[in-house]
Amino acid sequence: MKKVGVFFGGRSVEHEISIISAMQVMKAMDKTKYEVVPVYISKEGVWYTGPWLMYINNFRNYKNLMKNVTKVLPSMNAGEGTLLSYPEGLLKSSKVIAKLDVILPVFHGTYGEDGCFQGIFEVMGVPYAGCGVAAAAITMNKSFTKEICKAVDIPIIEYYKLDSDSWFREKNTHLAAIEQRFKYPVIVKPDDLGSSIGVSKAANAQDLENAIDVAASYTNNILIERCVTAIKEVNCSVAEIGNEIKVSECEEPVISGAELLSFDEKYMNASQASEGMAGTKRKIPADISAQMKADIQGYAAKIFKHLNCSGVCRIDFIVDESNQSVYMNEINTIPGSLAFYLWEATDKKFATLISELLETAIKRFARNAKTKKTFKSNVLFNIDGSKLSGKLG
Repeated sequence: MKKVGVFFGGRSVEHEISIISAMQVMKAMDKTKYEVVPVYISKEGVWYTGPWLMYINNFRNYKNLMKNVTKVLPSMNAGEGTLLSYPEGLLKSSKVIAKLDVILPVFHGTYGEDGCFQGIFEVMGVPYAGCGVAAAAITMNKSFTKEICKAVDIPIIEYYKLDSDSWFREKNTHLAAIEQRFKYPVIVKPDDLGSSIGVSKAANAQDLENAIDVAASYTNNILIERCVTAIKEVNCSVAEIGNEIKVSECEEPVISGAELLSFDEKYMNASQASEGMAGTKRKIPADISAQMKADIQGYAAKIFKHLNCSGVCRIDFIVDESNQSVYMNEINTIPGSLAFYLWEATDKKFATLISELLETAIKRFARNAKTKKTFKSNVLFNIDGSKLSGKLG
């Protein structure tokens, strides 16, 4: 039986949503094949493990939860895959708490979905599901993703990018540039966050200034996009299963009243709060034509391939119903609830999806392990140390 480290939490504004997704994953995982090892990263960046972390109700009394978990740190020796007890004194040594066979990251947002932890997993030398360092880092940045999509002829919505330092120095210059490029309303969003946090619609200059100030409180990089007023959102999921790229059914989130799918609509409906993204109201399949479905699924697979993604992603599109144009909006490389509801619509159970992601990760790791990591060279024997510039230590 393989030990699966389910990593979640982290230093992110999407911390709580990560906890919900992780609970769903740990509950759904096939316990006849895998032993779950929960690894929770606190908002302060401290690592913990222990069975108490597998039950969401325990997070309601955080102080009590912290009394019943074990503080750990990872071995960074390649291939060990061990979690060690945190040494709580000079005379106390660490002991092995768990040895992981494969890792399933369920982070959302910064310091987890953005390539940071993927780099840690690479150094640890342990198989992990999901995107690698480069794909995770690029896709976390909406503007980078847009530029790559534009380069491979995937339509995107026009945007204006600015950084917070420049914004606070030259507000009037930026406001004038934005108003010259777009008509109101416009959409303002952080360049590197998800879950609709910090996203606003601005109908005039004062709204725009306020919206950028809000976004700048969450990130240093802000996007202002042309607003599609006759909007329909359509999303689909893409996954690497074995050596194949597979695409799920399309969904249409149901937006009640507001024109933007907000954080509250995604997660805070009282009857659905424990379901994460799976609890959002939606139409599955989306109410679109067969041709538009084929176009969206084709774009989604193309994005996944060109960005060198792996694991499971959810790719969000915007349809302009005034002319039936389709635009790529953003990609989520660790989507809320792992987008399992989109795969259930194709008759793939959540447990099956998890198993396929883990087994694919293990095979990919074995394949990558065959590539050379060292290069034989006699260069050090040919160097005269006395002639090296600088002072020797």
